[in-house]
Order: sequence, then structure tokens, then C-alpha cells
Amino acid sequence: MPELPEVQTVVNGIKSKINKHKILRFKKYISKLRYPIQKNLSSKVESSTVTTVFRRAKYIIINLSNNRSLVIHLGMSGRIIIVKNNKKKFKHTHFSILFDKNLVFQFIDPRRFGYIFVTETASLERHRFFVNLGVEPLIGQFNDRYLLNVTKNKKSPIKNIIMNQKYIVGVGNIYASEALFMSGIHPSRLGKDITKRDCEKLVRAIKSVLKKSIKLGGSSINDHTMVSGKMGYFQNKLYVYGREGSKCVKRSCQSPIIRIVIAQRSSFYCSECQR
Repeated sequence: MPELPEVQTVVNGIKSKINKHKILRFKKYISKLRYPIQKNLSSKVESSTVTTVFRRAKYIIINLSNNRSLVIHLGMSGRIIIVKNNKKKFKHTHFSILFDKNLVFQFIDPRRFGYIFVTETASLERHRFFVNLGVEPLIGQFNDRYLLNVTKNKKSPIKNIIMNQKYIVGVGNIYASEALFMSGIHPSRLGKDITKRDCEKLVRAIKSVLKKSIKLGGSSINDHTMVSGKMGYFQNKLYVYGREGSKCVKRSCQSPIIRIVIAQRSSFYCSECQR
């Protein structure tokens, strides 16, 4: 599933292509993705102009000149391409948006877990998909004090806590594993046992790994591609995720990377470097 860096990479690509462009036509090829596409969606977005494009959690938000917001979630395998003067519908395209200047936006999703909806911009943060979202990890509000308060007295593994979207948004399995390695914290250590010093290291690691991945276009482990169609590169920089049995990257260690399952997800760590 695309995580924060992959979604941000898509947002960056979309923004550079469709910002200030007018929507001429919305066309759906299938009515039901993860959730049914609203029957009146086309009438609510056509003839409006894109004013801003940004990300909240793993959602792509396209604000329009008619005070509405078009919201897209990529699901497990969704990706977006934008091409010019293109009449071809790519395989697994479930909806398309025609903009002025002959720009065609296509949403491709083989597994159909993605979805789209339109809502009033003023009520976006009160929408049922947004109202319980936690803090963005790349803003100042996410700091060691915040994380210490979140983990305090919790008997859940720290990996589950930092992946819980009601506390911190966008940190999925890949980046949780990487950040915990970078901060020397075992993924199954309980929240109540996390110290202030641990929180300082973990917050720095989460911010660092997310920023680095965004810079490299995200991780193209499964379906992720940038809007240009190019693959991300961060999967080539992973320390522990997907490296079971390989040696720890730290020259002073060289212990094998271990895989365990926490909350039905694979977790990767170094038994020597992470406690």
C-alpha cells in the first residue's frame, strides 16, 4: 500500500501538471471501487478549476474553484498517470478526468481498493474519513513530547503505535521498520517502556526516513510509480525492510536481519542493534 512518501510523490507530480487547469469532463468506467463513486460527482466538479493540490495523511486532495474538494485514496495498488492528447484508456483505469489543454488524468487500480469522492472544502476536516486522523509526522507538532504522551502507559508494541493513523498518519510498515532500526528500538517493545530519549531518536528517524523517501520518489516495491510513470528509488536504500537473513548494514554489527510478525504484518529488525 502506498505510504506517505509515495502519496506525496504523486501529489507533487499532479500539482505540477493540473494546478490552475479547468476540469472539462469526469468519466467513470466502473461505479464501485472500495466505495461507490457518487452518482452526481461529475456535475459537482466539471467546469471548475483546480486551485490547490495537497496531501492529508494518505489522501490526495484537489481543491476546486467552486469551493469543493476532490479527494482520492490510492488504496493498495492505485496509481495516477497524466498524459497529453491521449485517447487510449489504460488497463484497469476506473475513472478519468479531462482537463483543458488536452490533459487526461487516469486512475489505474488493479485491486480496486482505491476510491474517490467530492465534498465541500469547508467541511473536509469534519468528513468521516478525516475526523479521526492523527498528526502529520513532518510538521513541528510531531515531536518527542507528543510521542511520549501517545506511548505513555500503552501496552501495545511501539511499531503498532506509530502505525496507528489516529496518532500519526502515513507511517506504514516499510517506514515504521526503517525508523525503528535507525533509532535502535525493537519493534515489539511496549509503548509504556519507551523513554523520552527513545522518543527523541524515533521522531528524528521518522522525519528523516520519510523526507529521504520523498526525495527519491518513494518505494516502488509493489505497484507504486510516480505520475511520470517512473519508478521510485527508495527501495534500494532500505536498511531492514524485506532483508530477512541479510547482514545488518552497520559494519560494527553484521548480524542477520530477522523477520517477525506483529499484528499480522511482517516486521524486520536487527537483534543486536535494536533493543
